[in-house]
Amino acid sequence: MLLEALRNFEWFNEAADVAFDERGVRVTASPQTDFWQDAVRGYHRDNGHFFFARRCGSFVLTVCWRFGIPAEFAQCGLMGRIDKNHWFKISVMSKNGSSLNIGSVVTAGGCSDMALTPLSAGSATIWFRLKKNDDGSCELSYSVNGKVFIPVRLFRLPVAADSLSAGVFACSPSEKPYTALLTSIDFS
Repeated sequence: MLLEALRNFEWFNEAADVAFDERGVRVTASPQTDFWQDAVRGYHRDNGHFFFARRCGSFVLTVCWRFGIPAEFAQCGLMGRIDKNHWFKISVMSKNGSSLNIGSVVTAGGCSDMALTPLSAGSATIWFRLKKNDDGSCELSYSVNGKVFIPVRLFRLPVAADSLSAGVFACSPSEKPYTALLTSIDFS
């Protein structure tokens, strides 16, 4: 079922280590990969691994990841992208290599921001949801059980686009690779 859902997906910066099977899609993010634009510090990265489909109009995208404790700032999650200066993501990440957080980022005009929400230790599976409305507004949420979704962010990108690239991503800004398993993805 998962593999059938991925038929029209394509890669932006395909990961070198990806395996598709009946359990899901195992993705290993290469070291020193990230999606982040920081005009103040001059840190610009657009080399994370993004697996996506193009969508128009309103839709809901729900994905599920199984993961281990990420190295510092390593991530797996959901992403929406217009171009390198206009995108957003929600992911599980560790700021210090031990405690888990839900991180959400909106990048507008080439400047990224970040908001962190603590996640209970012991979580090894996470669901992310993107709801894109006809008016261009977007809502990001997460769930630890796949049933109750907690809203994290409501926003609108400052540029209009006919289509949005939406899908999953993984990255590892540190010197270590990071592996996670995508177990489901659903557009509705």
